[in-house]
Amino acid sequence: MKKYLFLAAVAIVAALAVIWADRKIEQLTAERDRYAGNTAALLSDIERYRVRDSLNAARVQSLELTVKEYERFRADDAVLIKQLKQRNRDLSAVNKTQSQTIIDLRAVPRDTVVAGDSVRVPAVAVHCGDAWFDFDGILTADQFTGKLTNRDSLLLAETVKYRRFLGFLWKTRKIEDRQLDVVSKNPHTEIMGIEHVVIEK
Repeated sequence: MKKYLFLAAVAIVAALAVIWADRKIEQLTAERDRYAGNTAALLSDIERYRVRDSLNAARVQSLELTVKEYERFRADDAVLIKQLKQRNRDLSAVNKTQSQTIIDLRAVPRDTVVAGDSVRVPAVAVHCGDAWFDFDGILTADQFTGKLTNRDSLLLAETVKYRRFLGFLWKTRKIEDRQLDVVSKNPHTEIMGIEHVVIEK
């Protein structure tokens, strides 16, 4: 009887060891795939393209970081998020976009008068603009004052590609690839940089 109990205990321990090893292998495989994806994302360039022949857009692969990795490698952003009264452990994703706006200005100057301290000063006024910007300025004999107002609208679209069972059957919950597309609706704006960080729980 003791022999059978001993064999049963050995079988249970062996089964538990196999289950633990299987889960550990699955965890290590997922970690390896995450690091490989992050390496590919960091080494790949931003893909720039146009939408409707006038709107600038860019695409980038996502980084997947744990909360601790995010706090370590993106410390400045983590501090800023804390200042927004958000807890890092509640983060799900962080996006950063850099853009520049270059506008070729053309306007016909017109004569005007500026009243200052009861003195009328001859000046030249300039105005130009469109749906996305306004530029107004006044040039007097000794100075130029003006105001530039720029408007932009960014569209951010995340694309997630899931792995398929056996490579071609139904979708699984495991993510194969994740990308972020950013489109500026302002035709004068060019997307210079994007970073899309997904926080792994």
